[in-house]
Formats: sequence, structure tokens, C-alpha cells
Amino acid sequence: MWQRSKAMFGKILSGLALVLFLLLVVVRVTAQSVPGGPVPTDAGWGGGGLTGIVLSPTGQRFSRRVSVRLRSMDKGDRVATTDDNGNFAFVGVPRGDYVLIIDKEQGFEPFSQNVTILAASAPPHLVIRLRLKEEAKSETGVINAEFANVPSRAMAFYQKAFEQAQAGNHKAAIEQLQKAIAEYSNFMLAFNELGVQYLRLGELDKADEALTKALKLAPDSATPLLTHGILLTVMEKFNLAVTELQTALKQREQSANGHLYLGQALANLGRFAEAEVQLTRAIELGGDEVKDAHRFLGAIYLQRGERKKALAEFEIYLKLAPKAKDAEKVRQMIRQNKPSQNHAR
Repeated sequence: MWQRSKAMFGKILSGLALVLFLLLVVVRVTAQSVPGGPVPTDAGWGGGGLTGIVLSPTGQRFSRRVSVRLRSMDKGDRVATTDDNGNFAFVGVPRGDYVLIIDKEQGFEPFSQNVTILAASAPPHLVIRLRLKEEAKSETGVINAEFANVPSRAMAFYQKAFEQAQAGNHKAAIEQLQKAIAEYSNFMLAFNELGVQYLRLGELDKADEALTKALKLAPDSATPLLTHGILLTVMEKFNLAVTELQTALKQREQSANGHLYLGQALANLGRFAEAEVQLTRAIELGGDEVKDAHRFLGAIYLQRGERKKALAEFEIYLKLAPKAKDAEKVRQMIRQNKPSQNHAR
């Protein structure tokens, strides 16, 4: 996973040296498991884990949040929520037999699968493809259109690319995507995913080239618009980023990352009130996964002179990312802006 350090807050606050480590289009942050009720811990057993990805019936990642339950007869339920990319994870799970359940998604058949978690072994990774209920099949024209006419060989390479990407093998994923495109040159989603993988590797020009091709094939699709808009933010082309992200979010309002990057782009253009709206919405949708939103909000509030609100946002950011490379600089900002004890008296 690549990281770029840029002093992007100069336009927001003079002298505020917060370093922005830009997020990726596919943010690989595991959804933390939240117990649905008291979950006993088996003393001496330690904790295992489970990861997975939820796909649509056509193999596309779910961008909306999906609730995933891990049920045990004697340990109760744990609940995780997928991220913008369909990824989920359970951590610190006592070893034993469980049932993984997804049964609250409107329009989709309930899903369940037995899984065994062993503390001493590598965590299982599940690839879950939901099935449509019969009455909902007529509503999937847009999704199906993105896979229309894709040959089976191209689709097979595309699926292998997903598996490689999930394993962190981005170069191998790129090779599979290039094979998919060689099989079917109009494979928009393959070009989009190719851009994602290049973005993860920090090869921005190649990412731009791939995403530009995706947009030529589907100029009105939210998928390449959102991905390219995020790339434009990373490339500091903020005006262009705002236009594309606003267009994408009209179709995909539930994208936490879309709102996060739109907020970042607006903030860097000095459009702080609009940025605040987008960053707040990102937190509503993404929770702890969009921790950078708190840092940007803190900078905006500090610029306004709302010191108490700024410090609260910085504190949340440090709680969520205590070991971030810019954590010490954020702590310094907190120390500099906290009312002194003498002043308080």
C-alpha cells in the first residue's frame, strides 16, 4: 500500500503543518466487529479471525454497507459492517464453530455459511456473492449492463484479479486485469479496477490512463467517475476532482470515501463550509474508517477560531490513528491551542 506525504493544509491554515497521507480509492480498513450482545471470552484460547468480501450477483463489489453477523450457539452474535469496497473482518474471535449470516439486505436472498475459526491458523477469507430474490431481478439493469457482453474468459481473469488484490498482490492483479482487457477491450470495470491497482501502487499516470479509458467507455457511470475523482484529489487537481465527485455522488450518495475526498478537495480550494458538510457526511456513513475526516474538520474549525471543536476533532483523530506518521504534529497543534492553566484562572 502506497502513501504520499504532502503539506496540503497550507491553503487551509497558515503554519498548520499537518501532513496528509491520502487514502486509497479502495480503503483496506477492516470493519471492526461489534458484539450484538455480551460475548464471553474463552480464557486461555486466544483470539482468531475471519475476513471476507461481499459481491453483487454479477461479481461487483458492494459499495453500500452490508451487515454481516457471526453467530455461535454458546458465544452469542458478533456484527461487522462492510466498507465501501465490500470488505469485512472479525478480529479477536474465540476459536470454535460459527455461522456467518447476511439476511437483512432488501432484494437479496439470505446467505449463511458454516465456518470454523482456529486461533493458531491463518484467518479464513470468504468471497460471498449474494443472489437476487426473484422479484428484485428486474431492478438490476444498471448493474447487469456493466457486465453485458463480457466473455467468460475475460470475466474469469477479472475474478482472479480480485482475488490477487484482496491478497495484497497488486502487480499480479494488474496482470490478470490486462489479460481480461486483452480478451474484451470494452471491459469498463476491468479498466476501472486497473486504475485502482495502479493507484494503490502510487503509479498515478498509469492510473489516470486506465481510468480515462474507463470513462470513455461509460462516461456517465458512477464507478469510474468516483474512482477518477479520488485520483484527481490525490493528484491535487481539486477543481476537476470536485466536478467528478459531485457527479458521482448524485448516483452513489452512500459512498463514504466519495464524501471524504470531495471534502478534502473543497477544503483545499478554501470552500470550507461546503467541505464541512461533506466531511461530516463521510463520518456519518463511514464512522471510524474515515478518520482523516476528523483531521480536516479540526483544521477547518481552527481556521474559524472554533478552538474547542477543533481540539475535539484532533483528539478523535489521534484516538483512531495514534501511530499515524503525522500524529506528533497533531499533538503539537493540540498543545499549542489548549488554554493554558494560568489563562484559565
